[in-house]
Amino acid sequence: MHRHRVKMKGSSVPSQADTFGEMKERYDIPPHLFSNLSKCGYSHPTSIQSSGMPVLFESRDLAAISPTGTGKTLSYLFPVLSKLACPLSASQDPTKKGARALILAPTRELAHQIHNECLRLTQGRKWRIVLFSKATANSLANKAVRDKVDIIISTPLRLISSYQDGKLELNSVQHLVLDEADRLLDREFLPQVQEIVGACSFSGIQKAVFSATLPAEIEKLALEMLRNPIRVVVGLKDTPLPLISQSLTYVADDPSKLPSLLAYLSQPYNPPVLVFTSSQPRATSLAEELVLNGISNVDCLHAGLTRKEREDTISRMRQGQSWVLVSTEVLARGMDFQGVREVINYDFPTTVQSYVHRIGRTGRAGREGKAVTFFTDEDGPYLKTIANVILQSGYTVPDWILKLPKPSKMKRKQMGKVKRPDVVNTARRVGRKDAIKLRYFSLAIEGRPC
Repeated sequence: MHRHRVKMKGSSVPSQADTFGEMKERYDIPPHLFSNLSKCGYSHPTSIQSSGMPVLFESRDLAAISPTGTGKTLSYLFPVLSKLACPLSASQDPTKKGARALILAPTRELAHQIHNECLRLTQGRKWRIVLFSKATANSLANKAVRDKVDIIISTPLRLISSYQDGKLELNSVQHLVLDEADRLLDREFLPQVQEIVGACSFSGIQKAVFSATLPAEIEKLALEMLRNPIRVVVGLKDTPLPLISQSLTYVADDPSKLPSLLAYLSQPYNPPVLVFTSSQPRATSLAEELVLNGISNVDCLHAGLTRKEREDTISRMRQGQSWVLVSTEVLARGMDFQGVREVINYDFPTTVQSYVHRIGRTGRAGREGKAVTFFTDEDGPYLKTIANVILQSGYTVPDWILKLPKPSKMKRKQMGKVKRPDVVNTARRVGRKDAIKLRYFSLAIEGRPC
């Protein structure tokens, strides 16, 4: 297994554990959890697990920055479950009531993924692990029900709504984890997250933040929330895994991207491929264009779809039925799509964090991956920043790109985001119904479920 350079900073930093067996010797890990670890296929800890788990086992607060696909979810689930030891249903202590662990994620899809992993690790015991939703929120309005909950996994908005309505208490939470912390602590979620953190008033609460990227201003916010934390950085901060080969492809302008992508997909490629666009309308438009141009097994994923549509799309992707998935970055963030071979940035990412999270959907769990990024003349102001990330990862970049002037922060703020049309082929306004009809017709011919 590839090992990454690890930097640990803080007072009395716990020593790393090179094997799960060493962790078992050092810490009180329930036998059923340790057994489930191997049943789930975990044999050797990754760098973030070797470094981060001992910090949590020793009841310290943790700020962990590690590349995508390095096993951050297990890094916090295993220690938290071990420290909880057993479900409330098996406890003889009548004073133990209410959720003892809370895990926050920026999207419902990521929360669902964390919930599934938690269920795998706790199989064989009657843990009450709640994926917070409208339905579960209604059931937890009953205090007798919520007193028996062990762990809550939720997005901030859904949780804060129940809390503000007086239908949920968080004062029993002993372990609080922010997954994808850079997203949770940005402007959209920050007020909700701060209120949730304040509501978790248990005196000895342990907090942990995990992310693949953490800009300086967000990291400052995160560290202010923690008590005497240990900071763990795996690899180079804000740099993708070296297993992902990276390249830049020049296309003259936005209308030229579609022919370039069609040409790329007309050659042999390794499905499944994940294609990123900058907005929901563009994701829909691109998926429709690919279908109408004869590309097989295309799907689309973004927050504008219904919950059932999103769940069906993710299911098809995981079953290998989708060869090309067009998505927005926000929804795919943190998702572990097993076996994604290639990522194509159809629309250029305007920040390092955006780039790292996008291409981090491939090259996961020790597998090799490939990332191709299209850029146009309009993307020039952002080009050098991303090119430096590619260079830092060990891949070549044309000299002329590296010689481009880097715009100041003020200049970039003035530029804002590159404005792109909602459709990727302005010459033909594609009919959504026609594209969907064609896609389902092709599925029916192939004898696959629609």
